[in-house]
Amino acid sequence: MAGVEIVLGDRRARSLEPACRRVLLRLLKETGHAGSGLTLLLATDAVVRRLNRRFRRKDATTDVLSFPSSGELEPGEPHLGEIAISVPQAARQARRARWAIGSEMALLLTHGFLHLLGYDHEHDDGTMRRLESQLLRSAAGVAIARRRLPWGESQPPSRKARPRGARRPGHDR
Repeated sequence: MAGVEIVLGDRRARSLEPACRRVLLRLLKETGHAGSGLTLLLATDAVVRRLNRRFRRKDATTDVLSFPSSGELEPGEPHLGEIAISVPQAARQARRARWAIGSEMALLLTHGFLHLLGYDHEHDDGTMRRLESQLLRSAAGVAIARRRLPWGESQPPSRKARPRGARRPGHDR
């Protein structure tokens, strides 16, 4: 059965499931893969950390992992692969980026989906990031420019502490 299968590995993910399904179905349609299937795991930090350690040899929680497939689960029905998202990590990033968890999830889904299609932002000329921005807007109605945290960074830029009463450069009273 082609389509989107969602596995809830984190109880907090139940409310996110319908929007995730909509975004993934739109991504499948907009990229010409409407007849393909994929699986999404909405997981805890611990589960994603174990997957990251096992498959990428990195012992840390991450936000999204993609596992592309080159086959079919059932004859005649292509399966693109699996995406795993740490729901708690996505929530933390959404808070740091000062935007909605739904927008962060749409970004992570789009990012993971493009990896399933073979895109690799670490080795291309920016193609994946440009396509990611376009698909994020068209499939989820989300503009990456609204994210207050640069994409790919886990912490907002630090502000240097100023002594109380000190003026900011370029700002006179």
